[in-house]
Amino acid sequence: MKKWLVMGLMLMSGLAQAAIVAGKDYTVLPKAQPTPAGKIAVVEFFSYSCIHCYNLQPVMASWKKTQPADVLVSSEQVVWGKNMEGFAKLQATMKATGTEEKLHRPAFEAVMKQRVNLGDEAVLAGWVAKQPGVDAKRFMDTFKSFGMQASVNRAAKLTRDYQVEGTPLVVVAGKYAVAPADPQRIVQVVNELIAKVRAEKK
Repeated sequence: MKKWLVMGLMLMSGLAQAAIVAGKDYTVLPKAQPTPAGKIAVVEFFSYSCIHCYNLQPVMASWKKTQPADVLVSSEQVVWGKNMEGFAKLQATMKATGTEEKLHRPAFEAVMKQRVNLGDEAVLAGWVAKQPGVDAKRFMDTFKSFGMQASVNRAAKLTRDYQVEGTPLVVVAGKYAVAPADPQRIVQVVNELIAKVRAEKK
């Protein structure tokens, strides 16, 4: 009897530790942001020059593959100033050319491990030309297009609207911002917040 009691208390303790707490594990944005109807949006704000983002990216990429149809996962390069616009344009170009899946991680590796400044157009052109299976001319033509500058402006607006002050920042349903933590804990909190949003919709 005592054995079952101890096990029950341990289970209850584990559940208590797993529960997420507002103000500790996440905060609520002062102003909720619009999200696609019928979807639970999960937005990961990052920077190619952020080591914590570099460490989180493969964990989030793996987690994303397990999500059901009602969860919409995306990532956004933050723009706090002119020096970050090149990175935002790089990611926007990946999205526009359908190469994000192929180039996102290599870009992180280049910036963080090889110290290659992919925010510089000339440096980027040389790097893209070396990436297998990528049409470098099409990529750079897209990079230079007017539409990509519009995407940079959008990224800057999202950075302001979501009040992103540090990276990585994962926001669920346009309103729940996950507190800084190790990658596995961030994913755990995101899962709990997704469950919370589903419950709120009932």
